[in-house]
Amino acid sequence: MIRSYLKLFLFMGGASFLFSGCLATQEDAAILKIQISQLNKTLQELQKNQADNAVQMEEIMGRLTQATDNIDHFDYKLDNLNSKLDNLEASVKKANTTLLPTEIYAQAKKQFEEKQYDSALQGFGLYLKATESRGASAEEAYFNSAVIYLEKQEYQAAAITAATLMEKFPKSSLMPDARLIYAKSVIPLKKTDEAKNYLKSIGQDFPKSKAAKEAQTLLKGIK
Repeated sequence: MIRSYLKLFLFMGGASFLFSGCLATQEDAAILKIQISQLNKTLQELQKNQADNAVQMEEIMGRLTQATDNIDHFDYKLDNLNSKLDNLEASVKKANTTLLPTEIYAQAKKQFEEKQYDSALQGFGLYLKATESRGASAEEAYFNSAVIYLEKQEYQAAAITAATLMEKFPKSSLMPDARLIYAKSVIPLKKTDEAKNYLKSIGQDFPKSKAAKEAQTLLKGIK
């Protein structure tokens, strides 16, 4: 009897163990299926990202190629521009060397009248250099240069230029005006006594000149 119960117990226990083993196997299989599904999904996402990255890389490479082409094109244009500038500079230099001194002065005087002061100064300087300060218009070139410097408030340069004119051409008809320019230039340089002396000399030496009348007015304003 006891043996029969024992056999029955062993049989039921074994059956229960086998049944529970089957359940465990089914659960594991379900878990594996879920994991496999997740892995497949992850793999698909990776493949999609890889494809997107490939497209992006192609776009980036395309942009880099275009940028390189643009740089090459810009360098080409820059080289052409530099070449044109070199040619223009050479043409200007050639033109300056072929112009007669009288033509250089005429051009500078026109620029002076049009208040193109920097160009005019350069022209007057070229004229004086070309004629070694002995040209027929040398006095006017110095005087106009002094006027320009005074207009530009470059007082020291104006004073030096006017003084050069007075020294080189002591009998110049521009002497009263040159003294006036000189006096006007040294006043801002705090040389009022020297300015007064020059202004007084204009009235004494050239009493009928227009410069004398202006010098008299300036003297009244100097303390």
